[in-house]
Amino acid sequence: MTTADAHAADLGAILARTRYLLLDFDGPICSIFAGLPAPQVAEQLRKLFTGHQLPDDVRYTGDPLEVFAYAGEVSADLAARVEAEMADLEVAAASTAKPTPYIHEVLAGCRESGRTVAVVSNNGARAVNTYLDYQGLSDSIHLVVARTSHDPALLKPSPHLIEQAVRALDADPDATTLVGDSITDIEGAQRAGVASIGYANKSGKYERMIQARAGTVITSMADLALWLRARPQPD
Repeated sequence: MTTADAHAADLGAILARTRYLLLDFDGPICSIFAGLPAPQVAEQLRKLFTGHQLPDDVRYTGDPLEVFAYAGEVSADLAARVEAEMADLEVAAASTAKPTPYIHEVLAGCRESGRTVAVVSNNGARAVNTYLDYQGLSDSIHLVVARTSHDPALLKPSPHLIEQAVRALDADPDATTLVGDSITDIEGAQRAGVASIGYANKSGKYERMIQARAGTVITSMADLALWLRARPQPD
């Protein structure tokens, strides 16, 4: 059996027992910063660190969430201000976010097969709901669990948001799977006791997700859509 065949078999086995599909937002559903680049957002957030000497990894990162995480190390007040600014920028970015190819087909496949879909995201809840409404996807999503706190410790890889979704859905963790495009998603799923599917949408992610022990890894959301279409009814 080739590596590709093995991962296809793993995907089938995971989805066959999945009744609750949790989707990370930025990556599996859309590219939230397609129109408002993430490095630009990160730079805007750094302006709030008045009088603070930033370490190099924070000074040069293009990831807004990394800037937010560091703000939490400085003070709760700064973290609150950074989170509020980031939330506003995410809402602004939602109107120019780029849909992930085949996400509509994945949601249709889940709907037709009776699977429940929720969004579990480190992005702000307002931005997630704004995007879903804008794209007409809200009716396909049963639940949104996303960032509402200024405490970075509650974000993935913490299991907090995932466990919150599992409780709200009254889901069996053994029948729940998280699809995410980052190592923090894989780690969060492991800590929450749910299965994980890594979405390797950029070079190098595939190998890193395998090393992180993702349940399986896909390179396109079409892989999910095709499996759901071939097996429209849950086992």
